[in-house]
Amino acid sequence: MRRGFTLIELILVIALIALVGGLMVVNARAILRGLGEEPVDRILQNAVREARYQAASLKEPAFLYYDEEEGLLRINSGTGRELASFLTTEGEVFPEIEFEQILPARGLEGFGRDDTAPIDGIVFRPDRSSTPFQVIISEGPRSFTLRYDPFSAIVIDDSRTP
Repeated sequence: MRRGFTLIELILVIALIALVGGLMVVNARAILRGLGEEPVDRILQNAVREARYQAASLKEPAFLYYDEEEGLLRINSGTGRELASFLTTEGEVFPEIEFEQILPARGLEGFGRDDTAPIDGIVFRPDRSSTPFQVIISEGPRSFTLRYDPFSAIVIDDSRTP
């Protein structure tokens, strides 16, 4: 009695190994491409954290703004010196990022309603406070608003969450 594999069994095994290997290569490429990209809201949070740190450590205001042409969140010192920058995407299409100041309510008629005004960027002071603000981020058809606490710079309201 002969023991071994038939030609059909060998071809089947080789075909299965090639199929699994091909799937692994395609998935590995997708994973490697996605490793360098961070969501815009996380990049923004890092920029806010850095601006607060720079203002406190330099003991002067730090200004965070969005450079639409280059897709960069930039942090400048009170004297205009660039302290840091954060690239918002690796692609050619940059997200739209708009800063809005949250204005105080006007007496009882404004109770429960927030008024906002567009601003160029956010000022972080050495005491780690900032302008009360929210950020509107638009990535293609998707748009959402992040509202920040001016004292801790923590997101207190995210329009993506129900």
